[in-house]
Formats: sequence, C-alpha cells, structure tokens
Amino acid sequence: MSTALPGAGLLLALGMVWHAGIVIADARTVARRYPGGRVYRVGHGWTSSAAFAAYRRLAYAMLAAGAALAAACVGARLAPGRGTATALGGCAAAVLVLIFANRRYGGVRYAGTCLALLAGCLTVAGAALAVGGQAWTAAAGALASFFAAQLYLVAGLRKVRSRHFMNGGVLIDNLAYNAAQAAAGNHDFLPWPRQAALSELLTRPAPRAVCRAVSVATALGELLLGLAVLGLLPAPATLALAVLLHAGFLLISPLRIVPFAVAATGLVLLATSHPMLLSALL
Repeated sequence: MSTALPGAGLLLALGMVWHAGIVIADARTVARRYPGGRVYRVGHGWTSSAAFAAYRRLAYAMLAAGAALAAACVGARLAPGRGTATALGGCAAAVLVLIFANRRYGGVRYAGTCLALLAGCLTVAGAALAVGGQAWTAAAGALASFFAAQLYLVAGLRKVRSRHFMNGGVLIDNLAYNAAQAAAGNHDFLPWPRQAALSELLTRPAPRAVCRAVSVATALGELLLGLAVLGLLPAPATLALAVLLHAGFLLISPLRIVPFAVAATGLVLLATSHPMLLSALL
C-alpha cells in the first residue's frame, strides 16, 4: 500500500481530533463563564449551555473516531491487506457520518466541507482496496484530484477577481485584526505582527508593497495548485506547494483553521496518488 492513503487518513484524523478539542474547550469555557445562560457565537447566533453540552458529547465521539482512524491508518501501513483496508474505510465512513452530524451545531463551512470530501474519498479508497486490490484505488485518487482542483481553482479565481485582495488589502486587514486579537489575549491568534510593527504596516508604502506581492503570489499559487493536482506537476512539487500555501494561511489566520488546512492537504496527498489526467490516460 502506498503512503498516500494512510497519510491522508492520518491528516483526516488530526483534523477531527483538533476540531473535537476546540469544541470541548469552547464547551468548558461556556460552562465556566456562562452557567445556565447563553453565549453568542459568530455565525451561529445564540447558543445555550445545554446545546453546547450536546455538542460536547458529539465532540467526544469525534475524538474517538479520529483516534480509531489513526490506528487503522497505522495498521494499514504496517500490515497492508484487505482486512486493514476495510478497517480504514469503515473508520472513514464513521467519521463522515459524524461530520454530517456536526452540521447541526457548526453549520457548513470550508473545514467541514474539506473534512467530508476527504472522508468520502478515503471511504471509497478503503472499500475499493478491500474489494479489488491496489488497482481499484485509482477511483479514490481521481475523485480527490477532481475535488481538490475545484477547491483551489475556484479559490484562486475568486482572489484574482477581487481588487481588494490583489492590492494587498485583505492581507493587511487580516494582519491588523490578528494583532488586535492577540494583544487582547485571544490565544486563537498568533502574536504576529507585534503592535509596534503594526503602525508601519498600515502607514509605510514598503510593507504594503510586500503585502500586495504576497497576495498576487497566493492567488497564482492556488491556481497553479488547482492545475497541479490534476497531474500537471510531479507529486513532490504539488505537495510542497500545498504545504507552503497552507503554512502561510496558518500564519495569518486563527488556529481554528487547522482542520481545514490538514484536510485540504490530505485531499492533495490522496490526489497525487492517482490524479485525474493520469487516470484518464490509463
């Protein structure tokens, strides 16, 4: 068995465990600071402590499913065979069910969509490997290639069409917001840039030019990655580009986007095993 399938599964497991940890931490914070009351969650409205308790129970199930999936991936790598492939596919299917259950509390967001797509592709891969062997796993790679290409090409095109993004305005806004949140004690944001450097970023032309160049490079990088996952670049170059882009996203975003970053990277990893163009030629 190639490393792509268990590697993508481990990334999915990490995304699930990280998301579950966020939910459990949020539920504990609500119970301590708002006992018997309600708390307002951006994008979700008012949420009662009872609703958070139900969400926490789901998070524990996600935690268990993520751990089981990680164990199945290690088993599939160390002892490849139809039995371990079936276990991996079954755990991925269980994760997929929990992701859909999460929609009731967390809504539909990029992270949930990427986690669901990766879980679905791993379910197909595990079932195909269990039924037909290595040759049948090409279908899962082609599916991952299609979804990853759509994800990055759409994101890149939206950025290219946004004047505010291409001139560096979105990046500057994010950096200023992150610095303010970190200075206020929000541990969800990296303490970067420092408050002293923020005024230079907002007023001096040189940092704004750097932000503009980084924004253009990001948009072009996403477009290139969208084409690369179809098979137009070698797998190592495709993976390196994905890791570089998502590492950059993590620097300017709250740590809550880690599930999205690892799920998208897992989708790219699985796509490089059997990209669409290669599958079409075969």
